[in-house]
Amino acid sequence: MRKASLILLLLTLPFFSWAENVTLAVSKSITANAEYFSAEPGKPAIILLHGFLQTGAFPTVNRLAVSLQEEGYTVLAPTLSLGITLRKQSMACDAIHAHTLQDDHREISLWIKWLRGKGFNKLILMGHSTGSMELLSYLHDNAVEGIEKFIGISIVEGQLELDPAAQQKLQKELRQRVAKGDRSLVKHTLSYCKPITATAKSMLSYVEWTPDKILDAVKKVQAPMVFIMGSKDERLGKNWIERLRAAGRPVHIIDGANHFMDGEHEFSLLDQVLAEMP
Repeated sequence: MRKASLILLLLTLPFFSWAENVTLAVSKSITANAEYFSAEPGKPAIILLHGFLQTGAFPTVNRLAVSLQEEGYTVLAPTLSLGITLRKQSMACDAIHAHTLQDDHREISLWIKWLRGKGFNKLILMGHSTGSMELLSYLHDNAVEGIEKFIGISIVEGQLELDPAAQQKLQKELRQRVAKGDRSLVKHTLSYCKPITATAKSMLSYVEWTPDKILDAVKKVQAPMVFIMGSKDERLGKNWIERLRAAGRPVHIIDGANHFMDGEHEFSLLDQVLAEMP
């Protein structure tokens, strides 16, 4: 019955019909924005983070936010500013990227504070794709109270396309450039960008999160966590799901789903997410 009602909902309502666009000053010159799907106050609120260079309006994120609101959950879907005030479009790979993972972490902290100001002391962190890695790295680097669970959907392993020795060499070169204050731009493959154009500081902040470091964080972060992956996800590195399982956390596979969990698989994704709610 749930699938039938959700299909009717998606066919008859625009995605943003129940969402409020909210803003937050993250610096003197940068204002970030988010879609806020308000629902029942008695349940934990969910921060739902988009993938690499995308926005809170990305279809995978938006469909899930609408469905979770229908189930009574308040959802905040931020758009990381990436140094652009009120950013509403995905950022191009060949744009000049000066934002860092630490900048993203700071915005996540501010949005958590914003939700707590709304009275939500219990939160669920949920990310799609690189958004999962960003939230995991945030929990690894920050002591955060009140996190009921972390749910990583289609979490990627960095997609650096380098062996461990080459990764170490790249990181060493980038650290040397940062130490020298070198502000010239570098180009390198990162996620789906082949290549991305960024400052050395920006590039380093992301490429430091190698597959091994991600798996180490999976083991060390104290918050309860679970991963939901698609069996037909072609954006993952070799044996990534097996390595993720070996890290000791639950990994659920949606048969036939791709990286974006679209089509009929969005309903299986919702069912699995709801099953994981504390």
